[in-house]
Amino acid sequence: MITVSAEALRKFAYDAFMKVGLNKANSSLVSDVLIDADLRGVHSHGVQNLPRWARGFLKGHLELEVTHEDIDEGPITVIDGKGSLGVLASDIAMDTAIKRAKKYGIGIVGVKNSSHFGPAAYYTMKALHHHQIGFCTTNGPAVMAPWGGKDALLSNNPFSYAIPAGDEPPIVLDMACSVSARGRIRMLARENETLPVGWAITKDGEPTTDPREAVEGTVLPFGGYKGYGIAVINEILSAALTGALFSFEVGGISKGPAESELQNHEQAAWGCGHVFGAIDINRFGNGGNFQNRVAYLSRTLRESPTAKGHERIYLPGEIEFELKKKREVDGIPLKPTTVSLINTFARDEIGLMALESYCSNEFNT
Repeated sequence: MITVSAEALRKFAYDAFMKVGLNKANSSLVSDVLIDADLRGVHSHGVQNLPRWARGFLKGHLELEVTHEDIDEGPITVIDGKGSLGVLASDIAMDTAIKRAKKYGIGIVGVKNSSHFGPAAYYTMKALHHHQIGFCTTNGPAVMAPWGGKDALLSNNPFSYAIPAGDEPPIVLDMACSVSARGRIRMLARENETLPVGWAITKDGEPTTDPREAVEGTVLPFGGYKGYGIAVINEILSAALTGALFSFEVGGISKGPAESELQNHEQAAWGCGHVFGAIDINRFGNGGNFQNRVAYLSRTLRESPTAKGHERIYLPGEIEFELKKKREVDGIPLKPTTVSLINTFARDEIGLMALESYCSNEFNT
């Protein structure tokens, strides 16, 4: 592993997005989304996505800016993502949901004509600073077969909740409806590792433990029909409710051999949708007590007896919460294949110096 500070990695990413045409504010935002994911240990949504996202802007697949005139007509509105990276419209949408929740007690903002928005928790956690509960879900390209099928018709349709918990770490759930995020499978493919049984099937519908076959095939829902059911609900909220495309209308990600997606992936303007929600807990008349009760729940669960083979009980998001605090001090460990991926893109496609040059003497293996 190669360890680099969050500041150095963020500056590298910022310069990369400036090179492909984003303005300062958007370069800062997109970089922060990626680095926050790596800080929290969610490397499937971290800087390994930098070349993919940056190529989308560089090749003209994505619009460089999203603007939205916020006309307040109640707690619900829809934002047009303008065919850009989902991060840009999603940040506006979550801020708008929070603003509406302050006024109306609840805010729900849909986004259409969008694309990949990164880790869902990045947006829901913004509500925590306003004593609100955050929620979001998204669809995307078809990468998952319906339960019992073999053709990819659904995205893995991730969703997230963030709940304030007083003096305890917030409860943050961020999960896809597939057993594993597709980005994690890409990482395993670059490392030539084997998938656990039950993660994916080939394009012919056969079980596989080969991550490259999984990239060309489909991921499987967690919990069988249960994960599939949640994915269908999230598909409806993300697409039918907002006026966006269904996952099978967006199409699939892979257009050829797995190696092309692993090394030369370009972010497209998918036309997918997201939904963001914020709830002001104070409107229930017990905002302070609510957080105390959630904190009490957290302590009760964490301090309960552990089963054999387990040393500790965690709450949703607690591992990521602690990891971020540690990595802000000690740095972010990255796989050499990830560093090679982003350095090759930087050098060969945008003329940017390698990550090592941003790290002074801190670049450690």
